[in-house]
Amino acid sequence: MNEIQAKIAQLQEKGWTLAAIADELGVTSDTVEHWRAGRRNATNAKGMLIILDELLLRKRIPKKKRYAKGSRKSISNEEH
Repeated sequence: MNEIQAKIAQLQEKGWTLAAIADELGVTSDTVEHWRAGRRNATNAKGMLIILDELLLRKRIPKKKRYAKGSRKSISNEEH
């Protein structure tokens, strides 16, 4: 098991989902799954390890984002 796989496993033990990890890293959940399974390595492994360490320090685990920021209009902004 490489370092990235170990960090992902630690995050999952804390309750993180692959989708939530992917959202925080700015990659797809499939990419995180490939890293977790050891089928693919991160291009910038050192940078990813730093970010994964920061995620491990968080007390609050985010939910998966449904929409990109700013992609949805507010109802009050729409004309009737």
